[in-house]
Amino acid sequence: MTLFRCPECRGPLDENDLGEETACRRCGSFIGCVEGIPLLVRDRKVIEATIAEAKRAGTGDWYTKSQLGQWTGPYRHHVEKRKRWVEVVLAERKSRHDVQSTVGLDLGCGDGVNLGWLSRHFKRFYGSDYNLLRLMRARQLDSDVFLFMADIGNYPAKDDAFDVIFFNHVLEHIPDDAAALREVRRILKPGGLLILGVPNEGAAFWQLAYRLQPRSRETSDHRHFYTAETVAAQCEAAGLTVQKTYPIGWGVPHWTLDAVVRRFKWVDDTFETLGRTFIPDQATSLYLLLSK
Repeated sequence: MTLFRCPECRGPLDENDLGEETACRRCGSFIGCVEGIPLLVRDRKVIEATIAEAKRAGTGDWYTKSQLGQWTGPYRHHVEKRKRWVEVVLAERKSRHDVQSTVGLDLGCGDGVNLGWLSRHFKRFYGSDYNLLRLMRARQLDSDVFLFMADIGNYPAKDDAFDVIFFNHVLEHIPDDAAALREVRRILKPGGLLILGVPNEGAAFWQLAYRLQPRSRETSDHRHFYTAETVAAQCEAAGLTVQKTYPIGWGVPHWTLDAVVRRFKWVDDTFETLGRTFIPDQATSLYLLLSK
């Protein structure tokens, strides 16, 4: 299969060759492999240096802390709502398309916390991240998904490779978000679906939360603070078409207090009902359905 391409010369790579260390047949560049995870990046040292610098700056938790807590932590009810909504979207798409031809990607899969439920919707499913530590954790969670190390700025997949791309709470971390979106558009099939999730941190509620607790911004690895309007504009500038924007999750504009009260399902559900009715533009998260 030739879904992948060499990060150096962009020549085709056979997926069957990537289960161990190999070399590009066109340019001869070395392609490493760790625990069955191919390292499809041009320069691994650059990525490692970026993570090391984040650790020195005090934001290392964003690169090393386990993500499994999302299913048991204070925002577990919110995370479950997001999951249910995405599953409805995928089920509706499945009913309109031949599932046997569907190829999916979790772009920025992290520790693999979403791989299990996502992969059930696809015949072939892949997960990528540029953080090898997280990929190795993901391998322990799900050994059936094809995982690979990748840089979104030079993504090692051919044009029009994926039917569905799940790009969940990753874009806000990427310095050049415009370039990342252009690359995502390139690898998305015509008629395919991009499910993009981002925090709604440009909204007044959550800008207030940062002003009330300025230290939280200093320790955040977020580079961008989107609203529904600004992220949609970024997507459209990259050549993507916004089909739908769906806000989800409402809370208290104070990070510490918000985490305390939203651990209770009835509180999270009440905020959801009231927020969706009265302040729909102040949700905590945004999901966009996009095509090209």
